[in-house]
Amino acid sequence: MKNSALWRVVDSESGTQSIVSTPSEAVAFVNSRFDTDGDDEPFSITKVGPLLPKPLGVITAWAAKKDGERTDGRTAPIIIRPVVTDNAVECDDVVLWGDVHVSWDHDMYTVEGPDGSEYSEADSAAELSEILDEYAGDYEYAPDGSDSHTRPNPRELIRYGAQECADRFGHLDDNALLWLAATRITLALWRNTPVENWHAGKSPLHDGTMMRINAATTRIVRSMLSFDHVDWIAIGLAIVNPSRVLPTGQSVLELGLACHNPDDPTHEVDPREDLAEMAQSAIDWGRTYCLREKEFGLRTLIKFFCAFDNGWFGAPSWGRIVDRFLTAVDDRENAHWRTHRDEPWFDEWFTNRPADIADTTEFRRLLLAGPDLLSEEAAEWCVDGAIGYVCQDDHANGCPRCGIPLATDSSNE
Repeated sequence: MKNSALWRVVDSESGTQSIVSTPSEAVAFVNSRFDTDGDDEPFSITKVGPLLPKPLGVITAWAAKKDGERTDGRTAPIIIRPVVTDNAVECDDVVLWGDVHVSWDHDMYTVEGPDGSEYSEADSAAELSEILDEYAGDYEYAPDGSDSHTRPNPRELIRYGAQECADRFGHLDDNALLWLAATRITLALWRNTPVENWHAGKSPLHDGTMMRINAATTRIVRSMLSFDHVDWIAIGLAIVNPSRVLPTGQSVLELGLACHNPDDPTHEVDPREDLAEMAQSAIDWGRTYCLREKEFGLRTLIKFFCAFDNGWFGAPSWGRIVDRFLTAVDDRENAHWRTHRDEPWFDEWFTNRPADIADTTEFRRLLLAGPDLLSEEAAEWCVDGAIGYVCQDDHANGCPRCGIPLATDSSNE
């Protein structure tokens, strides 16, 4: 389709349009609108040029090139904020620097300057980049404030994180390191974002649902990581993609809209604004790590993400957590229940495990494969049982929390 002739069919009254490649598609579009009578000409059909890539990919590639041209190790002063609408699949507009609007119409880019005072059109990605080059010259880098010396140096943090990874997890193979990195990236770009506000308070985004969504997001990130090549910007945009389908069957945007409540201060922010903010942050994050990779190398950078184990699916401790949780759910006297067994809800919860996880072998298989594979009911049951608070200690030196005594030294006996 990219190299074939295209045609724009426009409803003259409403402005609704469709880009088609064959006459039959044009007829189908006309028929889908309404029947025409007599000499009415409610539609116009014009030939258009080749289909252009949507602007976000062109703009992020252009910004990454600008970043690479700098010599100070910083990203260029370019702010990229996608526009999120209800129709997220066809959301194509991008705002740069807060006041330059780039829109897409299949065969043409339109760039509007501040306050709509000027606009330019481009019929190729190269021409769009040239136009943006002219705008970029008007936006200078603003140095950090006077307190910048008190902030951690990112280069020192990367070196520290990579060394901490080696000290804690030196035995991990590459696959395990990539899974651990995926959990930390998911935490930064998904969990610790406005999504936490969607989840807070009275919300349809329950703890079990959140566990499933976090696991599914971690899985996506892991699929995009390797020690050969990582597209850092693409990872961030995949996470915050409003059209991404979640284990609930909803898109990310649909989930946000379901949590939105203008009358509740916790949920009053429009999720479309949240997602635009998250996309902007994800792009900034990706551009930064593109530069960090050039400076430190891909392996060191991935190890930097692996300095800590947050106990999620994909982390080194997950297998141990699953083992101890499954041991506990078969033993009411297990130390895991020391703060739960006297609660009024505990007996009913303990004896009413959902049917789909009643078989412990299948339960173990699902948890190890990922909580996103659990049913909603099963995930909520696990969260109610405090799976996230299972002791992660290796018990090498005993564990007061679990009632395991300190091992005795036989040489002193």
